[in-house]
Amino acid sequence: MNAPSSTASARSGLAVGLCTYKRLDSLLRLLDHIAESAKALPERPTIIVVDNDGQDPAVGLAMGAFASRTGLDLRYRIEAHPGISAARNAVFDEAEKLRVRFVAMIDDDEWPSPDWLAALLRRQAEEGAAVVGGPVRPVFPEDAARLERYARYWSVQKQFLEGKPFVFCTCNFLIDLDAAGSVPRPFFDEAFGLSGGGDTVFFRRLFYAGLPMAWSEEAFVYEEVPPSRASLKWMRQRRFRVGNHAVRWESLDAGPRRSLAKTLGLTARLAIYPLLRREPESPFLGWLLEMDKVRGRFKAHLGGVFVEYARPKPADAAAAKPGGPPAHENDHACG
Repeated sequence: MNAPSSTASARSGLAVGLCTYKRLDSLLRLLDHIAESAKALPERPTIIVVDNDGQDPAVGLAMGAFASRTGLDLRYRIEAHPGISAARNAVFDEAEKLRVRFVAMIDDDEWPSPDWLAALLRRQAEEGAAVVGGPVRPVFPEDAARLERYARYWSVQKQFLEGKPFVFCTCNFLIDLDAAGSVPRPFFDEAFGLSGGGDTVFFRRLFYAGLPMAWSEEAFVYEEVPPSRASLKWMRQRRFRVGNHAVRWESLDAGPRRSLAKTLGLTARLAIYPLLRREPESPFLGWLLEMDKVRGRFKAHLGGVFVEYARPKPADAAAAKPGGPPAHENDHACG
């Protein structure tokens, strides 16, 4: 799909896009909070929900009931092709049909603050940015309150690339499609559909195309941390896959040799990593997670790919508890 032509009709308005997979309860919670956030806007946004499952008719019925109850324009689409890249691309395909100028995205296990949408648009207008990101704050189960001191590892915080603000994941961001008009479509690479990491590839492409990025601390969202993720064991696995994904997108940018050189440098740095005090409140844990990231990088250099968005096999699906999460839980969509 090519970039829209300059003769196409002018874009206007805002759409809120989200991908979902077997999370109806949290999806409904999210939609209620989006409706609340939309009240602060002079014009109502359109909501685009892409269901990357499509097997549960209750989802479509719930979307219709929500639209009727709130009066918001909600576009519900089933994307049968598995993988987060296909679902994200379907969001932007719908946005192109609507000819909206702005698209905000959020994950189906999150919910926004009341000022979320207004804050994103406000910062975009102030900075003239093509992309605006915001923080994600984790919400732990009551029996995992001990992890609050390590909340930084579950959160999304402001980052920089080459000294400039860098938005790096789709779990909380706004994009100006006018500014991104020359960026080739589809936005998200299918090669990262099941592994994750495709959003970082996308944002790096925008960054190196010269599209300015900005950050709004006021545009924050909350993310539910389920019991299955409320452990340091899960966080170690997450860092492993972060390293694994990083080698793949670095290799796209500069080739495998430079990526390997970076891995060797990070390996050597492990000897003094605690002294760097990058995580002053937990230097040993920071070192351990850095080691897991390096391990993930070496696996990628050897050809191993961590599959983040695995689909349940028939035997797994049969073993899943009724009403509970699928046997392979869909992970955080910042992947």
